[in-house]
Amino acid sequence: MHQIPLAEAGFNAGHIHEWRLSPPPNTFDSLTADDRPASYNQEKHFSAAVSARKEHVAENYWIGLSFKIPGRLNLPALENALLMFVKRHEVLRCGFEQLIAGDLRCDVMTPEEVRLVHTDLGPFSSAAEVTTHIRTTFNRDIDTLSWPLFLMGVVIEPTQSTVYMGFDHILCDGLSLVIAVEEVQRDYAALAAGEPLDLAERGSYLDFGDAQRHRYATLAANSPDLEYWRSFISDAGDLFPRIPLDLGLEYGHMYPARNHTVRLLDDASALEFERICRQHGTKLFMGLLAVVGMSLRDISGCQKYHGFLPVSERQDPRWQKSFGWFVNTLAITFPIADGMSFPQVVEGVQSGFKELIRNVDVPFVKVWELLAPQYFHLRTWPYPVNFFSFLDYRKLPGADQFGVWQSKTIPNTSHSNTANMWFLRNADGLYLNSIFCDVPKSVDAMDRYRAAIASTLEGLISASTRENAVARERAQSTVAV
Repeated sequence: MHQIPLAEAGFNAGHIHEWRLSPPPNTFDSLTADDRPASYNQEKHFSAAVSARKEHVAENYWIGLSFKIPGRLNLPALENALLMFVKRHEVLRCGFEQLIAGDLRCDVMTPEEVRLVHTDLGPFSSAAEVTTHIRTTFNRDIDTLSWPLFLMGVVIEPTQSTVYMGFDHILCDGLSLVIAVEEVQRDYAALAAGEPLDLAERGSYLDFGDAQRHRYATLAANSPDLEYWRSFISDAGDLFPRIPLDLGLEYGHMYPARNHTVRLLDDASALEFERICRQHGTKLFMGLLAVVGMSLRDISGCQKYHGFLPVSERQDPRWQKSFGWFVNTLAITFPIADGMSFPQVVEGVQSGFKELIRNVDVPFVKVWELLAPQYFHLRTWPYPVNFFSFLDYRKLPGADQFGVWQSKTIPNTSHSNTANMWFLRNADGLYLNSIFCDVPKSVDAMDRYRAAIASTLEGLISASTRENAVARERAQSTVAV
C-alpha cells in the first residue's frame, strides 16, 4: 500500500467502465429522514463547503484509491462486488441536508434501494488520457454539496485491470480506503469463483456520529473535559499550533497546492530504525515524531514541539471494519531543546502522548467551537499548522496481498494554506507524503524540512551501525583471547 499523488498512481491505457450510485426511483423525497445527526467532522466539513460556494471559491478536495486485479477481468463479478460494498456501509448510502435549525441531517437509502448506474466509456489510448480523465471526473463530480458523493471505475487491460474510486472526505478517512480495497478484492474473488460472500454486518458510522453527538451535546468551554486543551492553548499560545517555518503565506489566503511523496528509508534502513526505537523502549511512530521534532528544531531553532496529531477513533470493536471518518485531531507537546538527544526527546514524546491519549475522545470540532470561536467560522485552519500523521500499512487488513494488488491511496487538495505531512510505513520502506502551498518560500521550507528529517534518520542509523560494528569487534576480540 502506498499514498501518492494521482499522477504517480500508475494507470495504463485501457477500456474504462464507471459506476455511480443511482437515486431512488421517486427522487430524494423518498429517502428515509434519519433521526441520527451527522458527526461533528461531517457537520464542519459540510458547513465549510457551503461557505466556499457562497464565496464562489473553486477548490477541489477528494480522497481516492486504486488497486490492481491480475488476470482477465470478470466485469459482472466486479460490479456485484462494488454493489455489495455500497450496500454494506450505511454512510455510502447517505445524502446530507442542512436543517433550518442548523443541524446537518442524514437521509439514507436502504440496501434494497441501492442501484449502480453503469457507464461504458470505451477505450483510452494512453496512460496520460486515463489519468486526465480520472482527475477531471473526480474534480467535477465529487462535491460535498452534490450527490452522489463518490464514484467508482475500472481500467481494463488484457492481462490486468485497475479499479479506482473517489470519495468526498465527508464519507471517510484514509483507513477506510484500505478497508474498501480489502473488501472489494475479497468479494470479487468470491463472486468470480462462485463462492459464498462474507455477509457479516459492519458497524455504521451514523451510529458512531449519533453516539458522539449525544455524549458531548452539553460540553461547555469551562468543562473539565477541556482542561487538557486549555492547558495546551496556554502553553502554545493558540488552539492551532503554528508550524515554526516561514512559508511565505498571507493570513486568510488559499494557494494552489503541491502533492509530493518521497521515500525516506528503504526497508532495510526502516527496520534498523525500528530496532533503534525498540532499543529505547518506544514505538516506531513515537520515535519518528521525535525525529521530526529534532529536525524542526535544527532548521527553525524552536525549543518545544507543539503540533496536531490525528488519532483513530476505532477503539470500539464495532468500528474496526467500518467505513467512515473515524479520526479525531489531538494536540501534543514535548521539549526539543538544543542539545537534547534522541532518547531524551523520545521520553518527552512518550510523556506527551500519555497525556494526549487520556483526552482522545473529546471531538476536536467541538473544542474548536468552544475554545477558539474567533476561528470557527473559517472554512480552514486559520494559518499554517504543525501537523504529523503516521500509518503503518503492514498492520492493516489485506497487507499480505498489497504487493499483488499494488494498492494506493490518493489524497487530493487543489488549494491549501498550510503544510500537512503523512508518514507511511509499508513493505518497501518509510515514506513521507506532504501537501503544501505551491509558492517559492513554502516549497523551499518544505524541501529543507524533508531534508532535515532524512538527515536526522540517517544520522541515527549510521551511529547505530557504528556502535554495532564496534560491539561485534569487541565480541570477536574476546572470543579470540
